[in-house]
Amino acid sequence: MLEIREIRQWFRTGFWLKPATILHGVSLDVPEGSITGFVGPNGAGKTTLIHIIAGIRRPSSGTATWKKTDMHERSGRARIGYLPERPYFHEHLTGRQLLQYFGRLSGLSDRTIGDRAPRLLSRVGLARAGDRPLRTYSKGMLQRVGIAQALIHEPELLILDEPMSGLDPLGRAEMKQLIRELGREGRTVFFSSHIIPDVEAVCDRVALIDQGRIVKSGPLSELVSQRDGTTQIRFSIPAASLMPSLPSEVTSEADGNYSASIRSSEVTAALRTLIDSGARVQSVEPRLSTLESWFQRERT
Repeated sequence: MLEIREIRQWFRTGFWLKPATILHGVSLDVPEGSITGFVGPNGAGKTTLIHIIAGIRRPSSGTATWKKTDMHERSGRARIGYLPERPYFHEHLTGRQLLQYFGRLSGLSDRTIGDRAPRLLSRVGLARAGDRPLRTYSKGMLQRVGIAQALIHEPELLILDEPMSGLDPLGRAEMKQLIRELGREGRTVFFSSHIIPDVEAVCDRVALIDQGRIVKSGPLSELVSQRDGTTQIRFSIPAASLMPSLPSEVTSEADGNYSASIRSSEVTAALRTLIDSGARVQSVEPRLSTLESWFQRERT
C-alpha cells in the first residue's frame, strides 16, 4: 500500500520570501493493485504531491511510503515508475535508445533491456517508430514512449502526472486502455488528471484535492452512488393551473407531459404530492450521480 501521512509542503516566494503553504497535512491511502485517480483544480497541489511520492521532492514534514519503504530511499524509488506531466527527453535519441538509457539508469543489463524494449514499444503502439528520433514524435507518441520508459524496470507502482494531457481523442482512448490493462495485471496505478470523464472511465478509486487538502477519497462506486444522484419523474396533470408544488424546477415536454429531477431523498414526498394533486405519474427513472457532479458538489 502507498501510505501518505500528514504531508505538508511550503515554499518561500516573492521578494520578501514569505512562506506559502501548498499542502496542508495531506493523508491518503492507495491500496495495492488499485487504479486511483487524483483529481483537483489547477493549483490544488496535485503535481507537488506527486513529486513527493516519486521521491523528487522532500516534504517539509510528513512521510510517503510504499509497503513501509520511504519513497526517498533508493530502494523505494526503484519500485516505482514515473511519467511527469511535461516529459522532456533528448530529441536525438530514438525510442529504443531512450529505453536503453532509462533501463541502464535502473540497473538493468543490456540483455534484459534488449528483451524488454521491443515488447514495450509494441505494447504502447510504437513498434514501427522505435528507431525514429524523438524529435519526429508527436505529443501522443512522446506520452506513449514515456509510459514505456516508466515500465522498463517492471515497477510495482506506476505514478502518472496528467498522462492524457494534450492527447487527441484517439490518443486518450489508447492511454485509457493501456492504464486499464496495467490495472488488470495487478500493478498499482496512481495518476492525476483534470479530465473528469477520463478518470471515471478507468479508475476504481478517486481522491479529490482542493487548496492543498484532501477533500474526500475512496472507492469510485461509493463516492458516485445512486443515493447521491437524482430521480427523473415524468407526469401529466389535468390542467396547468393544477401544477403541484415540487422541490425542483418542472420542465414541460413536447408530448404535453411534464418532468422534474428530484433528489433521491425527496422522491417519496414528491410522488405523494403528485398523487394527492391528481397528477398521473408516467415514469420514475433513477439517475446515477456522475464523478463530475460529485466533484462539483464536494468543492462547494
